[in-house]
Parts: sequence; structure tokens; C-alpha cells
Amino acid sequence: MWGVATASHQIEGGNSNNWSQFEPSSKSQQLSGEACNHWERRSEDVELITNLGVSHYRFSIEWSRLVPSPGEWDDEAARWYSDLVDELLAKGVQPMVTLHHFTNPIWWEERGGFERQENIHHWVDFCTQMFGLLSDRVEWWCTINEPAVYTTMGYVLGEFPPGARSFKRARTVALNMMRAHAQCYRALKAMNNGARCKVGLVKNINLFDPYRRWNPVHWAQASLLDRMFNRCWIKGVKTGRFRPPSGLRSHFIEGLKGSSDFIGVNYYTHLLATPFMPTKVEIDPLIRPWEARTDFRYPMYAVGLRRAFEMVKGLDLPIIVTENGVADDDDDMRPEHIRRHLQITAEAIADGLDVRGFYHWSLMDNFEWAEGYDQRFGLYHVNFATQQRTLKDSGKEYQAIVKAHRTPQVVIMAGGLGTRLGKMTKDVPKSLIEVSGKPILTHILNWAQKQGCHNALVLTGHLGEAFEGFTHQGMSVHFHKEASPLGTGGALWNARDLLEERFILLWGDDLHPIEYKPLLERHAESDAPLTMTVTQHHDSMNLHHENGLLQTYNKDEASSQFNGYEAGTSVVEKSVVLKNRVDGVWSWEQTIYPALSGKIAVYLDDTPFWDMGTPERLALLEEFLEKTAL
Repeated sequence: MWGVATASHQIEGGNSNNWSQFEPSSKSQQLSGEACNHWERRSEDVELITNLGVSHYRFSIEWSRLVPSPGEWDDEAARWYSDLVDELLAKGVQPMVTLHHFTNPIWWEERGGFERQENIHHWVDFCTQMFGLLSDRVEWWCTINEPAVYTTMGYVLGEFPPGARSFKRARTVALNMMRAHAQCYRALKAMNNGARCKVGLVKNINLFDPYRRWNPVHWAQASLLDRMFNRCWIKGVKTGRFRPPSGLRSHFIEGLKGSSDFIGVNYYTHLLATPFMPTKVEIDPLIRPWEARTDFRYPMYAVGLRRAFEMVKGLDLPIIVTENGVADDDDDMRPEHIRRHLQITAEAIADGLDVRGFYHWSLMDNFEWAEGYDQRFGLYHVNFATQQRTLKDSGKEYQAIVKAHRTPQVVIMAGGLGTRLGKMTKDVPKSLIEVSGKPILTHILNWAQKQGCHNALVLTGHLGEAFEGFTHQGMSVHFHKEASPLGTGGALWNARDLLEERFILLWGDDLHPIEYKPLLERHAESDAPLTMTVTQHHDSMNLHHENGLLQTYNKDEASSQFNGYEAGTSVVEKSVVLKNRVDGVWSWEQTIYPALSGKIAVYLDDTPFWDMGTPERLALLEEFLEKTAL
């Protein structure tokens, strides 16, 4: 998952909650006010996300908007979030919803918030209502964002509402937040779509290291803080028993054990521990002599991200970096910050850690809680006087990295008629014939989406009207038709302006459920203009390959030298299309394959592919789909 993240109160504007109530007495005394005016600029901001090329967007839902008073439900606000999800999906961006990101309705805060166990059901009710509304379209759900930060900043350091400094109250809040998470998880998983959706906790990992490595007191202090801020929360999810920070005993929490389908990791820095380390945010934390300070005054410490992964590895859950970013007003540190942390993430994946995604914090500059508007974390600069958004150099850096590493666009040849399928395809393209209750095109897109593709171009031939009304949830699908039949090569040339620089070419009547990652790796290693998937297990052969390259292709005449069969999934550089500037009717296979003889890379994969070209093959495909859950 390549993503960006935001939180409702920090960008929406016009909120009335416990934070807006607290702001006049906060450290900065700045008011969130209009913030980024995202509530009015939603569609514009979705375009900003799309422009970055990311596949996922994490946002939070503002509870106080949905339930402004006890028993009240704002349908208009709920519709706004539903429309946001639809806009994201239409652009091929997968939403990730956070159900609690620091803010509470004022009425709930006045009842004691998380300090009272009997209040938890109000929040869980809100969560189940939003899940019921969105879970048909939203797969990824975060219950609570950074419970340790909420507890520490609000009830120990006094920087967040309610501005308390009480370990006793902090212990109670921590315990109830874990109860709330467990109840929420169990409630959502029991609902419709609960089994399909992924629900998890988001934990901020703040590393603590001894200031003087030779000093055992510093080691003891670092260990104590680590247990309070990190370990007790992680252990609670694993064991079901939670010992709140500074607590003397652990508590069994019903439903807590195993209450996450993934673990979200928010990572920013490490802190150097001594018995006399500062406890107020405005005092600069200690740093090593060689470390660079961010605008937030803590150091950039990228290697700590790997340590954070190692800390949560024992949960045996998929890991998602749900936040990582840096306060950097002039944007001179952020490009390097992005590169370093992505490099650490890449190394962790290469070493076998199950890291599934990386969400940069944040999409754009916003209201940074107690710091007000003084700290800028965005990939887009926001002029808060005019609300103009401008992509920063760091945003361009992230955009380029995402583009270089995301799964490419899929291009599907979907306009062919099936002469051997009789009346069913006389006027209907084969790709729209239903198999196991859905058009084969839907099955093809489902598989491509599971492989990380979020952008599809469907070439409909001259029967484009037949595809009117066809949609696919979660992918940006564009259709391109021809005035008259152009053949497979002519169809690609006709759509040249819509092709990405590299694309995955599929056939609309073939289902080929192969893993795309090794195919893309083979293509990258070969430096070839085209990489073709070839199977050596087929009832006939139509090509000869040698030394990893295609030598001969002929689908009309067999040869004893043939040792493979084109399996229907290729990776193509757009330059191949552009170099064959031929208007009119022409065949991709009969033109390109001979022209690139000895230059096309071959990727061997014997995964069965399913061609529905005849009634017999259609029956086999139906049987396969009935037995297999793709």
C-alpha cells in the first residue's frame, strides 16, 4: 500500500469537539478554525491524492459531526464520508478509516470520556453505525489511533485535553481505551462484511534509548519508559492481559487477545532517557551530537523504524506503517527523510518482515494539535490564508518513488467477439459473458486488484456501448472504444494517449491468476521492451524460447521446435506501441512478436490460465471458479 494519511480535526475545519474547546488554553493557543477547509474542498483534495499516484488514503471520521448530541445522528455528515469513499474508489484509491483520532464530542467528554467504563458503548455504537454504512466499500479499519499518545499527552503531560497531570487518571483512561478497542474489534468482526474487512489497532512506537550508554541508571529509565509507552500495549493485544502504564497489576480484558488483523505502526523518532529528561514539549529533547533536529526539535532517526518493526513482529500480524513524516517548514529535510525511511522499510521487507504498506504523514500541512499551525508535515504546502495547495519538492520525491514502485496500469483487450461460442457472443464481447455469476472481465479485474493494480484501461473495440454502466469497486477503470474494428495492435495504437509508460497487458477472455510481482521483477531485470509470460504445460505450443528470450512465435502453424505457449499476461513498455506507428487494422501478436524476435524476455510460469474461447473451455472456467476463491 502506497499511501498518505490525515486526521479529521486537523484538516476538515468547522469542528466542534473537545479539541476545539481546549484550544484557547493549549500550548499554542491557536484555534483550528477553518483548518484546511477540507470539508468544502473534498473533491479538490481527492485530486491531490490521485496526483501523488498513491493507492491508499487513511483518514479519520469525526465522531462529533455524526453524533453532535446524545441520540442524534447527522445523515448529511454520514453521506459526506460515504461520498468521500466513493470518490476515492472511483480514482482507484483504497480508503482506510480511523474511528478514533484524538477527538471526542463535547457531550461525551463532559460525561467523563474514556475515564468512565460505562461510556465506552457510546463510541462502539458510533463505530458500528459507520461500519454498517461503509464496510461494503472500505476494507481497512483502524479502531484507535495512538492510545499511548492520547493517554500520555492528555493525562500525564497535560498538552492534550483535558490538560490533566495525573498518573491515576492516565491508568484508568489507558485501561478503558484498550477495553474500547477490544469491544470495537469484536463488534465489527461480528457484523456483515466483518470477516472480509481488516480491523486493527494503531500504535505509535516512540523508542527510548539511554543518554549515556555506560550509565545503568539511564538504561533503567529507558527500559521503564519503553515498557510504559510501548511494551505494555503490544503485550496486551497478544496476551489479553493489560497492565496500564505505571500500574501495579495487569487486568484481563475480554476480547483483547488477538484483537487485531494487522498492527498499524506510527513512527517518528527516539528519545534519550535520563532521570532528569524534560517532561515539557517546549524544552528541547536530548540528541546525539551527529543527529539533525527536525522543526519539532526531536531528531531524525530513520533506523528506529526497523527497531519499531522488530518490536511488533512478535504479534505475528501484517505490519502497516500508518504514519511516518517530519515537521519541516522549508522542506529541506523531508526528501531525505522519505528516502531513508523507505529504504529501511525496503530492507525489512527483503529480510522477510511482513510489512504491507507505508502511509506518509501527511497529505498536506494542517493543524498540528498543541503546536497549532507552527509545524508543517505536508507533502503539499497549504497557504492557510488562501487555502491554496502547492506540491512541495518532497511531494514530488514521494510521487516519483511511488510511480517507480507501484504495480503498473493494466490494459485489457476486451472487445473481441467469440465466434466459437455461438449466439451468446454474436453481439456481446466475450469479456462480458457471465461466468460463475459475474462477467469474466470482473474476475480479471478482481485478480488484478488483488495484485495491487488500481488503474485499468479497458479497450472495448467497436462495441463500446455494451460496456456502459460497467464499474468495478476500488479501481479506476477507463474505457476506450474504436469507431471500427482495428485488431489488437490497432486498438493499442488507438489508445496510445491513455497508456502509462509501462503497463500489464491482459486479454479480456482469459483469466490468468499469476502473481504479478515476480513477473515485474523479471521484466525489470531483463531490461527488455516486453516480457511475456510463457507456460510449458499446455496441450499445444506456439513459440520457441531460448536463453530467456522469445525466438519464434506462430499461433497458426505448429513446429517441433516450439517449447512454450503464450499464457496471456505481458509487461509492456509504451515505447513498443509508439515505435509501431501504424494506423488502421493490425495484429499485436503477428506484428510485434516477429519484430522483437530475440528481444522479448520470457517469464516462465505454469499457473493454469483459463481461456473461454469455446463452450468446453467456458465450462472448465466455470468449474474452476466454483471451486476456487480467487
